[in-house]
Amino acid sequence: MADTAPCPVLVERSAPIAVVTINRPEKYNAINAAVVDALENALTELEGDPAIRAIVLTGAGKAFAAGADIAFYADADRVSFDAFTQRCNELCDRIAKCAVPVVAAVNGLALGGGFELVLSCDVVVAADEATFGLPEVSLGLLPGWGGTQRLTWHVGPNRAKWLVMSGERLDAEAAEAAGIVTHRCAQGELAARAAQIATTLAEQAPLAVAAIREAVTAAVPAAAQASVGAGFQLERAKLSALFESADGREGIAAFVHKRPPHFRGR
Repeated sequence: MADTAPCPVLVERSAPIAVVTINRPEKYNAINAAVVDALENALTELEGDPAIRAIVLTGAGKAFAAGADIAFYADADRVSFDAFTQRCNELCDRIAKCAVPVVAAVNGLALGGGFELVLSCDVVVAADEATFGLPEVSLGLLPGWGGTQRLTWHVGPNRAKWLVMSGERLDAEAAEAAGIVTHRCAQGELAARAAQIATTLAEQAPLAVAAIREAVTAAVPAAAQASVGAGFQLERAKLSALFESADGREGIAAFVHKRPPHFRGR
């Protein structure tokens, strides 16, 4: 029987740019293994296409991506959870180190892992309705795809601690003021604005753009090490331990069953 499931990631090429769209709008583009596979395949194909010099990453429907698919967390054991976390770390790393610049076009919710994808991009264009946040603390967890590290690079340690510990969300204006969003526009203008910015980057000298990205990244020493850095390793180890904790299990169960969690510090 033919597979009629919609492709979780759509790729549209219009050289010199390509648009990659996470395509699970019925799930607010929640990221599961199929999405990770499809994003990795898309990056491989586009990096191998010399006609593509910039990529726009966005989401279908009302969200950029609402984070990891918590339904998977509810059924996962620690081994499979850690393996998925590792793959998502590698995906964020790959976006950050992509052969061409990646522009995030944020059309709505960018929460949890969705926000961590955004933080891995070179440039962030947001619609006025966009919302950013790392709400993992409400599940008894922490961001584990590099979010504690990359958010700190953007906003500094004190503000990052507050945003991650509180789970507070930022609207597009606040994210722009914090230095996360580089361009902001009306929702109806987002696709054209992101394409315009990607085209601007694509029309620059490719070797110079690559050198500039590498040099600017080197200004943040840990960024140059990406997921092998001590901060990233500590983040993944803490997330794994929290996933096994009673609070982590309670937070995930409460989310799945749509009830308030009861955390006991165990």
